[in-house]
Amino acid sequence: MSSKTRYYLEQCIPELDDLVDKNLFTKNEISKIMKKRTDFEHRLNSRGSSTTDYMKYVAYENNVEKLRKKRVKRILQAGKTNSISDWSIGQRITFIYQRGTNKFPQDLKLWAMYLRYLKTRGAETSYKKIHAVYNQLLKLHPSNVAVWISCAKYEYETHANFKSSRIIFQNGLRFNGDSAQLWYEYVKFELNFITKLLNRRKVMGLINEREQELDMLNDENKDSADDEGIKLPSTGDAMKDKLNELPEADMNMLGNAETNPALRGDVALTVFDMAIESLGKYYVNKHKGYYVGTDKDFERQLNKDAVEVLFTKSLEYIALIDQFKDLDRLYLINHVIQFWRNEHFGINIETDCPELYLQTIYLDIVLNIRYMTVETLDIDELQISVKKYLAYFNKLDQSIRKSIQERYKEHLKETFLDEMKKENDSKFKILEMIYHKL
Repeated sequence: MSSKTRYYLEQCIPELDDLVDKNLFTKNEISKIMKKRTDFEHRLNSRGSSTTDYMKYVAYENNVEKLRKKRVKRILQAGKTNSISDWSIGQRITFIYQRGTNKFPQDLKLWAMYLRYLKTRGAETSYKKIHAVYNQLLKLHPSNVAVWISCAKYEYETHANFKSSRIIFQNGLRFNGDSAQLWYEYVKFELNFITKLLNRRKVMGLINEREQELDMLNDENKDSADDEGIKLPSTGDAMKDKLNELPEADMNMLGNAETNPALRGDVALTVFDMAIESLGKYYVNKHKGYYVGTDKDFERQLNKDAVEVLFTKSLEYIALIDQFKDLDRLYLINHVIQFWRNEHFGINIETDCPELYLQTIYLDIVLNIRYMTVETLDIDELQISVKKYLAYFNKLDQSIRKSIQERYKEHLKETFLDEMKKENDSKFKILEMIYHKL
């Protein structure tokens, strides 16, 4: 038996004695537990150990802990117990995971199990302990997008620490600026933040800026206790000035949506703009090798391909915005539409990508009535939509007029006409007349 194995087993003795003293386990059962632990320790300390050995050891200790808790409930009748056996097995499992991740730092499955275990322990695991594990994991795997997202979500979903979460997203993008998933999650986070902030103020009745400022200061004081939280890895000198345009964590959030653009979702829109530009540049640089030569036609085709990919990503962002009913979704989607009105990477979608231009037009035409149902249909908004359609229709080439006409009529029919009761609905005749005139 190695000295390391002997040392780890000796640490078990006070815990096992305590279990016997409480009559939770017999001496025979304790001997079997000790034998099993000895076998596991020998395996873990051998040269041929694997992550499977650590997982089996953890599974065994979990079963022992479950049995202990059942017997505490039955034998001690949920009486107060405050001794070493109440927490030692949980500590041992944490230590096994720690040893496993130190020995196999590249095994992300083991890291994931480790973090999941710590999070499920609730108050038995400190906030700082989980931070320490994330710190170690991010230093070892800075290019793993899933780890950055998991870390950021833990901050704002579990602890509502939005400031720390924003910093994590921004640092993650410094390492992984080409990750569409990380950009998407960052935009989603900013939309979630604004939604929760506005709903909180609505519930608490925080109308004037002084009340809002005091509330935000209170939140900052709560977060200050966690200053020793996530210590993110350094990006190095080459990344020092990258993404400086990203919004600051301490931005002004006072006022309301009418007086403060940040409360309308402009921060998320800024991130969206940067995401499309950044992803486009990475796409072009990545695929340059496929376009051999210096012919400008090749470069133009590459830029066109990039725009088509990015436009598809934009539709995913629009689908994301659809989920946030408490925000001004029409304002947010209109920003995405207007974004594609401008030229990007030397490509104008109106002249170079007719199919994408057609989709943009359609999005703009139905924007006013996008979230309306038969019950909420506003005739004035419908008229604005129709005027947009007619304005576009007169400017479009004959080749795409029919396509936009069919799509718009189909939308009106499926969304409103087919759902209306002809006899009782006064809006039906107006809508039917509009439909036939299109």
